[in-house]
Amino acid sequence: MRIPCTILLFSLAFIGSAGCSDHQSATTLTEGGQATATAPAVAATSNAMLRMTIDGKPWQADQAINAMVDPPTMDRTILISGSLGPKDANEQLFSLILSGVDGPGTVRLQSEVPERGVVQIANLSAERYLAGSILGYDVQVEVTQYSKVPVLIDARFSGSLTANDGTKLDIGDGHFRYSE
Repeated sequence: MRIPCTILLFSLAFIGSAGCSDHQSATTLTEGGQATATAPAVAATSNAMLRMTIDGKPWQADQAINAMVDPPTMDRTILISGSLGPKDANEQLFSLILSGVDGPGTVRLQSEVPERGVVQIANLSAERYLAGSILGYDVQVEVTQYSKVPVLIDARFSGSLTANDGTKLDIGDGHFRYSE
């Protein structure tokens, strides 16, 4: 079973549709690994957090941090997403989909076995507009807390994503937490 492209598109729509109300200034990671201040962005609520390092540089979502458990037509699936930066063409979008999840445990996501899930990040720079997804990924995810109702997901992750320019990005110290 292969994950259809509609799931990948759904995950990007999922990222863009989730949002919160408080404003704060955002920091965007450029291709060279430099953090740059950007225009005010929507902040995440206190019950949600998504952070990681990309090639050793910190990246932390500042808006649209969300999780869904068993969305319609996707039983035993967790969708995780968040974004960094202004809501424009430079917004960095992250999503991770885990399939076949019944509770806490460890899952290895590999592009060679897409039925287990997919991970991607978009818009790290104009030149590096996609990493992971159909380009390649190898990420270990450990779900440490899991609840469907109310939704509670706590997960740690690390691994690598292949970018559109052929570069392998090292993803480390990934941590996602969301609760309703």
